[in-house]
Parts: sequence; structure tokens; C-alpha cells
Amino acid sequence: MRQLTVFFACLVLGSLTGCAAFKQPSEQEKHNVSEMTTHMRTWALGRGLIDLPANWSGGGDVKLYYGLGADHSSVEVRVLGEGVTQERFDAALRERAGRIAAVKNDEMDDRPMLVSAKVNTPQSVMLQYYMRKTRRQTFVHELHLLIDDAYVMLRADSFKGNTAPVEARLLELSKEIFKVAPQNAGAGFALGPIVIRSHHDQEIASFDFSPPASDVSLEVYINALSPDDEERLHVRTKKDTQIFLAGDYEDLRAGKITLADMQAEESLIGFSDDTHRQILFVSENYRDNPSLSRPAMSVRLSAGGMKAGPIDPNEPEDLVRWTLPEFANKGYNLPLWQRPARAEPVNPSLTDYEAMAVWDAILKSVRIRYGSVAPKPDPWANYRGPSAEDAAENKRVLDEFIASLPQVTRWPWEGE
Repeated sequence: MRQLTVFFACLVLGSLTGCAAFKQPSEQEKHNVSEMTTHMRTWALGRGLIDLPANWSGGGDVKLYYGLGADHSSVEVRVLGEGVTQERFDAALRERAGRIAAVKNDEMDDRPMLVSAKVNTPQSVMLQYYMRKTRRQTFVHELHLLIDDAYVMLRADSFKGNTAPVEARLLELSKEIFKVAPQNAGAGFALGPIVIRSHHDQEIASFDFSPPASDVSLEVYINALSPDDEERLHVRTKKDTQIFLAGDYEDLRAGKITLADMQAEESLIGFSDDTHRQILFVSENYRDNPSLSRPAMSVRLSAGGMKAGPIDPNEPEDLVRWTLPEFANKGYNLPLWQRPARAEPVNPSLTDYEAMAVWDAILKSVRIRYGSVAPKPDPWANYRGPSAEDAAENKRVLDEFIASLPQVTRWPWEGE
């Protein structure tokens, strides 16, 4: 009778993995989960916050859009490093400018690709260079900022030689970026250690996090105004797995959940080939009224496959290489015959139970910050106060009025 009860319970749950869900975790798995989820670190994530295991690290970038029509403009914002000193900032800029200037634009009489480098302050430097080797007046503008100890880069493009509005946009935006702690981010789009308090119209961002030297990776994609996908996640999962995995996968869990207080779905699968196994967890939220405070969010956790190499704690983070224009990265990429052999793929370092427990802890922590979207100023409102001359005149009139009042030595309510 007991076996029949378990059998029908499995049918009700509808798990494609049979009754694997009833397998009790080992004491070691419970211990591992406790270590990862008991003390988690809070990260600023766009208009929200997310809690991750304490030893995970990562970052992201965001593209801000001004205007939603065909004539919109955009600015990319990226944090290149934290704990950056003025000396490292200066050295990184010298290397970056030198590498770009060393390349010649053979379509423009071998002029250097670097057009100009303007030092606004020691912590604010503007670079302008040709987008590619061409005669067209298309440029990339980068404003490099050292905000406390955060190295921030703003990047935008200009076309047909119309450079002044782009540089003005970058300089204006630079005044709206502040170094903050995640819990105190306040209004604005938070990107790691900074918050951007710009009044823009759209924001699209991606973040990635992982433990050190691990096969585990967490990716978060944010698109404030994108409409919900017409096909829900569970429908697309079946289609995609049929195409790419020929339907050969384990459905570990799927269903409706809540993500950042919005309706969402999740799909957790595992799949294998002849060499290794991988897991892929995906969640998407859904909302009828997209806005900056109700963004589309897609969260993906993967484990297994390629494993990141260890990071030397004594080697400072590269502040230049990963964001150089393609034409200026000569010497960074080794020829094929000099590159080390690709590492063999690995199985997930997390068991299914550990991965799902960490996934649940992370998803439940995602929340939108209260007051993260400040009201946009009314362009027709007149907030101008009195001029200095008006204020001085008003004070003079008030002083004269007070002086004209009869001098009272004792008020009526005072005793004799």
C-alpha cells in the first residue's frame, strides 16, 4: 500500500525524473548549502538588489537610452575596476591612449586613430578616436572617471562629425554618477559600486557573477521597457531542447514562481553528452506594465562545461585589455599555435540539490529598491526661485517693516 502511495504521489508531481525529488540530501550537501547561503553578500543590481554567496564576484554594464524614437541617443556605462588608485588610473589611461594612437588610419593619410585626449581634471579624461579605419567622420567618445576608488568608463558614438552634443552628454552624465554602498543606493540605476541618477528613458543591462576558479556562472539580463515574450519560458524550453538537445534532457523542475515581486517562471534542466554533464537553470519574470521600476529580468545559472582558471591575488586586475577597440588589441591575442590546449570540460561542481538550493536563495533575494525611480522633472514647471537682487530687496522691505513697529518693553501677558 505504501509503494502505491509513493507511486501516485510521483504521478501527481509530474516529474520527468521520477521520484528523484524525494531523495534526501546528504549531510555534506546540507553543510555545503549552509556555507553558501548563510552569509551572503548584497549586490546592487540595476533598480534592485540581489544576495549572492559571499565568495562570488562579478560586475556588469548598462546602456542608457535618451529618447525612444529613431533619433534616440545612447551611452554605455561600465565599471572597469574597484580599489583603483590615481596612479593605476593614470597608467591605464596612458596604456589605452598609447595603444589607440599607435594604430594609423590608412584611409586618412595615416593619421593616428586617436583624435584627441582632453584632461578635464586628474579624475576625468575624455578620449576621442575613429570608430574604424575609414574616411567617414564616425568617432567613439570615452569619458574615463575615477569616482572615489571606482574606475568608470562612459562610451558613446558620434556620426557625421557631430561631436559636441555627444561630449556634452557624457560630461553631464558624469555629474550624475556617485559611489555608494548597495543598501544605500537610493534612486537611480545601480551598477556594482556606483549609482547613475540620470533621467533617461530606457536601460538595458547585463551582469555576470561566479565563484573563484569555478564552472558555476550566474547571468542576469535586464531590459526595462521590453514587452514580455509572447511565448512563455516553458514553451520555449521545450522547443529549444528539442532543437539543440533532441529532447534528451532531465527536467529537474519547472513552474510558476515569483521574481522581484513579479510573476515569473523557472525551468531547471540537466543534460549530458559522452564527456560531461551540465545543468542550466533559467527564470523570467512577466509584467503587463513595463517601466523602469518593473523591468524584464532573465536569470540564468549554469554549472558544468568549461571551468574558469584561478586568479592570482597578487596580480592586479587588468583595467585596459577587455574594453579596447578591436583594432588596438594587437599583442593580447596569441597566435593559435601558441595558445595552450583547451581544458577538458568538467561535470558540475554542485550537486542538483546544492544548485537548486543556491538558486532558490538567490531568486528569493531579488527585490526592487524602494524609491529607486525618481520622478522625472516636468519640463514645463518653473522652479526658479527669486534672484539674488530680489531676495536682497525682499529682506530690506521686511527689515524696514519690522523697524516701523512700535517698540514694546513689556508684553500684556507679562506680570508687573
